Order: sequence, then C-alpha cells, then structure tokens
Amino acid sequence: MRRIKDTKVNETLDNAHVAFDHYVEHKHGRKAVQKFEEHLEDNLIDVIKKITDESWMPQPYIPKTIYEKKKRQLAKAPVKDHVQETVTIFPYLKSLYDYTSWRVPAVKPGMGTHGLMRDMRNELYRESQKEMMYNLCIDVHHYFPRMDHVILKNAINDKVKDGKLRRFLYKVVDSYAQGAPLGIFVSQLFGQIYLARFDRDCMRFFDIYKNVEKLHFWGNEYVTQKILTAKTPDEFNLLCRGPSYLFNRFCCYVKAGFPHYYRFVDNILIYHEDKTFLLIAKQIILSTLATNYHIIINKDYNIRPTWMGVRVCGYVFYHDHLLASKDNKQRLARKIQKLKKRGLTEEQIRIHCASMIGYIKHADAINLFKKLGMEKSLGKIIKNRRIKLPFVGMRPEQKEKFTDICAKNEFSEDKKILSWNHKILLEDYIIQDSKIEKETTIVAVIDANGNKQNIEKKIPSKVLVLRYKKILKTFETHTVDGIPTESYQFAKEINEKGEATEKDAEYFSYTGSKILIDQAEHDMSPQDLPCPTVIKQTETPQGKTYYKFT
Repeated sequence: MRRIKDTKVNETLDNAHVAFDHYVEHKHGRKAVQKFEEHLEDNLIDVIKKITDESWMPQPYIPKTIYEKKKRQLAKAPVKDHVQETVTIFPYLKSLYDYTSWRVPAVKPGMGTHGLMRDMRNELYRESQKEMMYNLCIDVHHYFPRMDHVILKNAINDKVKDGKLRRFLYKVVDSYAQGAPLGIFVSQLFGQIYLARFDRDCMRFFDIYKNVEKLHFWGNEYVTQKILTAKTPDEFNLLCRGPSYLFNRFCCYVKAGFPHYYRFVDNILIYHEDKTFLLIAKQIILSTLATNYHIIINKDYNIRPTWMGVRVCGYVFYHDHLLASKDNKQRLARKIQKLKKRGLTEEQIRIHCASMIGYIKHADAINLFKKLGMEKSLGKIIKNRRIKLPFVGMRPEQKEKFTDICAKNEFSEDKKILSWNHKILLEDYIIQDSKIEKETTIVAVIDANGNKQNIEKKIPSKVLVLRYKKILKTFETHTVDGIPTESYQFAKEINEKGEATEKDAEYFSYTGSKILIDQAEHDMSPQDLPCPTVIKQTETPQGKTYYKFT
C-alpha cells in the first residue's frame, strides 16, 4: 500500500480558500466564523505560514457536555484551529479515505450513513436469506476517549510517510491527554484509521487459514460447539456427516472470510449463514480488539437471526424491507404534533421537518407518512384541488381532524405557545351525505307482479360539517348594566415564514357522530350561531366512545 508523502500542495493560498469554504459550509451564521472572515486573507496567509514553518500548536480545548440519547463529552476548539486542521489535511483527504475499506463508509464524501444504508439494504435484498441468516453486532464502549496514542500513531505511520503531515497529526494526537477529542474533524479520520488494519484482517478472518496450528485449534472448537449446540433437524443432519465434514466446512468458511462485513465508526456488523462460525469469530474478534487495540465492548453484543431486524444508524434492516427506528419515528411524530398545535399548514410543517422527513424517507415509510398526514404525492395534490369544499371561501389546508378538536387529552403547556383547551367558536354547520361511509337500510319496492317487497339498500350516511375558530383565551367583562359578557382571543393564521398574522384562523371538520348530528338537527339552529362550545369525548363502561356538544 502506497503511503502519503508531503507534496507541499497544502501550502498554497488556493488550497486554503477551497479548504476554508469546505469547513464553513452551513457555519456562516456563527459569530466566531464571522469574526474570522473579517480578515480572511490575513488569517489564511497566517495559516499557510504555520504549515510551512510547523509553528502551529493546538490551543486548549473547551469541554462541553451534550445529551443525545446518552451523555457525550465534547472538546471545543477555536475556529482558527479548525481552519488550520482543515487546510493542512484537505489535499490528502482522498488518500486517507482510501486507506480504509469501502465497507467502512463513515465520513467519506457521498457515502456516510446513507452509503452504509444503501449497501446493507441492497446486499440483504440481493443475497439469499440463508447466506445472511445470522448477524453479529458489536458496539465499542467509549471508542474515541479510549484510543491508545501509541496504537493510533502506528496506524498513522502505516499510511503517512515521515514529514510535516505526520508531525502535524502527532500534534493533534498529543493535544488530548487520553484518546481523541470529540468535536474536531481530524478525530473522525482517527476513528476510521484506528481500526483500518483490523477491518482487513477481520474480512480475511485474521489469516487463520495460513496458520496450521490455529486452524486446527479453532476447527476442533467449531466441531465441538457444533455438536453441543445442535437443535434443529438440519443441524443434526450435518452432525451425521461426521467430524471430518464439519472440519472441512469450517476450513471453507475460514478461506472465504467475511464477505458481508461492515463497520460504521464504532459499530461492527457481520452477517453469516452459520451461527456456530459466528460464535467462534466472536471470541477471536473480542480477543483481538482487547489485546491489539485496547478496546472494550459494550455488553449488549450478541448473535441474532437477521429476520428479527438489525438496528443500526437509525434504521431497522430486514431481508425484504427497511424500516425507520422507533426513536426516529416518535421524534418526527412529536415534532409534527407540536407544529400542528402552532397552527402551521401541512406544507409549512414539511419544511420545518425537512431533515427528519428526508432521513426517514429512505426507509419503507409510506404508511407512516400517511398516518402523520405528511404524504406528498401527485394524487393527493390533484385530490385537494378537485375537492368540493363545504363552505365558500375555505381552503383544503384548513381541514382539521375531528378527533383533534375533541376534549379528551390536555395539551402539554409550552411557554412560547398559548395552549388550547379545545374550546371553539362554532360559526356554521351543515348536514350532508357522506362520500365515503354507507349504511344499510330496508326499503319497500314493487316487484314485477305488483307485490311489495322489503329489500336491503345501501345509502350514504349523514355527516356533520363544522366551521369554527379555535379559542385560545376567554376574557370575562361586564357591561355598564352589570351584565357579564365574553370576548375571545383566537388562533391566528400562519404565514409562509411560520409567523402568526393578525387574521383569525378558521377551520372545518367532518364527523359522522349520530349524537352530534341529532343535536344539530333537533336542538340547534343556524340562528344560534356563532356560539362558543366544547365537543366532549366520553367513553361508556362498555368501552364505546361518543361525542356531545357542551
């Protein structure tokens, strides 16, 4: 493998500008970056000078703790150090990426999380279920904080020749007391390089096939484990072929290595058809990681059937489909519900949640988007345009789910947003035939002989359409005569920027509740409106739900 040699290509102003643009992408709003950009030319010239004379020394890191599912300790570096590291390494990035296997896609341009997702998904779809029947998933415990500096420097030596670049990387390694600092770009490269040799060794099954002593030891262990763990008829049929057949089977597996091996930074995933062979591999892998790389493994590792689902990188992989993880789905659903309470339209919510929707959209999530009301298809757009609205002047996006306006569960309070207690100002209502629901009724018809017969006939069910405003606050006042009156603060329409306007928001909803329809037909009239009300949802002892105006 060819090692990287200093070519002084990183000591040019053109490289400095390109590398700086790469670093500041999506960071122009930060004050520290803006301050650096005020004297950009002078700062970049100073960066090049420090590369040339090797006078750069890392500044002390500022510790920062974040909580993303678990506690993480970050090390914040000054912007000038970030730029110095990016400019120094940028021309050599491709060579450093090439040092790692293509089955280790983290950080690499055009690959990353979705590169791993595509490769794993396509391989599971392409290969037979038998070939990828089982999987071994290993998660390294505190990968970056526990990196050994001596081992890391040896890994750097394997790829980088002696020179300015190697000495620069050594400075970054020695700038942190133990491990690698989380929060700088170079650490992501260290995460790839640290186990690069292990990746290749593991895919070749550590070249055990070339070592006769190891081959016989682990081959005998495989035969023993196969005998002890046999449970199914297929496994008993294998035992009937004798120990020699099992040993030769093991030798074939060793020679083939692991064609279905993946690593995403600190997550190692291996697929194989033989559970016992994975059991042997697990012992060798854990021993190698502990001995040669001083790595501790989380205790949740295990060998599982692939049909149970493989959870990695926010997705759950199966042989024939791909799902989003439960955490990602719940996070998206809560975000959408929160934005709906603010009165945002479907398109505005889609813009606010674009990154989350885009991430989940790679999975088979069409039913999830339909359930959340975030489906965007040409058919839905055409349907919204053709829909016959029940009230003049209303728009399709003003439609609300009826269950969302019923008083059943209290909304969580938000300091920035006025909570809504399900009180509405009912402005208008109509009763019409449903275009979806049908009901069966008995009708009398005259047959060919002139006799009257009762037959069953399906007719459209009745549906109640409500037009209303959401009341956020009620103010009680008294007239001069002492008569109490009420005034209301309504939810406001939201503009394209997601900001509230001065105009009151109006909504409409459909319901097929027979009790509400009966109240509207016999107990109410349009002359009573507008009138404030709360639609109460009640559950009977038998578990049935009904609604009522209160």
